[in-house]
Amino acid sequence: MIVSAYIPEWGFDGKLREGDAARLTHVNFAFALVENGLGSVSHWKNGAHIKEFNKNKGHIISILSVGGWGAGGFSNACLTKDGREKLAQSLVDIANEYGFDGIDMDWEYPGMDTAGIDASPADKDNFTDLIRLLREKQKSGAVVSMAAGALQECIDNLDLPELMKYMDFINLMTYDMSAWNKVTYHTALFPSDVEGMTGAQAADLFEKNGWPRNKMTLGAAFYARNYKEVDGLGADFPGPHPGWVHFHEAYPRGRGIEGDIQYDEKAETAYFYDPAAREFLSFDCPRSLRAKKKYARETGLAGVMFWQYYGDTADSMLLKALAE
Repeated sequence: MIVSAYIPEWGFDGKLREGDAARLTHVNFAFALVENGLGSVSHWKNGAHIKEFNKNKGHIISILSVGGWGAGGFSNACLTKDGREKLAQSLVDIANEYGFDGIDMDWEYPGMDTAGIDASPADKDNFTDLIRLLREKQKSGAVVSMAAGALQECIDNLDLPELMKYMDFINLMTYDMSAWNKVTYHTALFPSDVEGMTGAQAADLFEKNGWPRNKMTLGAAFYARNYKEVDGLGADFPGPHPGWVHFHEAYPRGRGIEGDIQYDEKAETAYFYDPAAREFLSFDCPRSLRAKKKYARETGLAGVMFWQYYGDTADSMLLKALAE
């Protein structure tokens, strides 16, 4: 079963925390960007560390992740056949240079300009062709994956039957699912009395649209979404959107306030409300991660992935729970 970490390049010092290599099957180094129609890692500060890690990574499958929220350039680069060829080749060249075992596309999202990036109705077909090229240009056995938004709108802009021919799996971003006008959970596994999308609903949605469960990983959050100046769960929130803090910052705060950390057994997610600060935080915890791992195993998913590695505690509290 896959246990995959997204690791921001900007924080990587060449090493994982003690024992974590044995707990992981995959790592996704984030992010390469698209600049002037080509893949680029010119902004990387720790590329030498990544190269050295990839030389000595043992069983771990190391993947180059491309894009991220607000990272554009994809749509314009993919408008022509020549553009797609050049972009695909440049990404494969980077993967080969740094010793990666595959490429993970984190275009958020084809056909959508929600993040303020370039978009086109042609993105659906062009993205599929880009993925085909990545499969053809990489060495045999290399991974081709993508990070997928957990919404029907995202699915509508993907040609899932064609992508299935070229892609090993998709990483479902089953976090950031909180409402932006009301205080809700952001990474719940199951529906509850609190409104909002959940991880199980997202997995079912992709399966309903023809994507096999054994080619998707369920997303977990090693960070909390925090609503400020609110009156607790279910309260109205004026926006524009909740903020975020690392789990290792949220956890000690939750244990030190009136009410302590709460757990919704129906939703399988943790939260706490600080009445003095009027701040609500929603997050995954060891218990919810064990529930996600169990759900993934029992329902035939490929595994679990999480954003991001440095959100965990110094003793890897969350990753240990996933690895149990």
